Amino acid sequence: MKAAVVFVGFLSLFTAVAQQHDELAPEGTIYGIAIGQDGQPAKGIELNARPLGVFVFRMMLPHARTNDVGEYRFENLDWGRYTVFAEDEKAGYSSLSTGPSGDRSPPEVELSPAHPDAEFKVYLPPKAGFLQIHLTNRRTGGGIGGVQVSVLPIENPELPLFTVSCGSTHVILVPPDKNLLIHVTSEGFREWDESVGKGRAINIPSGTRRRLAMRLEPSD
Repeated sequence: MKAAVVFVGFLSLFTAVAQQHDELAPEGTIYGIAIGQDGQPAKGIELNARPLGVFVFRMMLPHARTNDVGEYRFENLDWGRYTVFAEDEKAGYSSLSTGPSGDRSPPEVELSPAHPDAEFKVYLPPKAGFLQIHLTNRRTGGGIGGVQVSVLPIENPELPLFTVSCGSTHVILVPPDKNLLIHVTSEGFREWDESVGKGRAINIPSGTRRRLAMRLEPSD
């Protein structure tokens, strides 16, 4: 009988703690509509909600997709400050090329127990420029599978915008309509001749594609 009483007491305590946790658990919501460059609702666009003032891994960001009338909704968010941006490479948007990276004061909303819901209208920026690189071995003529590309602002090249390592068939999104420098390398090969030194200058208009064919010399 004593054991039963202890068990019931433990169960009651566990239930009370669980209820308290549920009551204290953040249930913030951000909702709104995404507007494209044409001024119309943007449908089927992937969006991320990014907490501000804290370090987060990109893969852990809450994400949502706009519906057929451009509406989106994030639920069960922690309390804090947020910005919302497009993260949809197929559509021409990424945090590195068109997102809030480097923006010290992006538009934001704040969630708190007193204000758990916030409306946030997302205005999509111009689409990125699409860069595709085709690499071949200068000695053999065979294809090279992997590539590393560093993208730098031409006016401040000592501070790279980003570096990406990917398959050579992957399309890299770069900030559009900007004078940039790139460095192109691949493991086991020397840097591309045209990017050695200060880098190769590029400027890709918004939404357009550029394909660069490069031959790399093996490093041995």
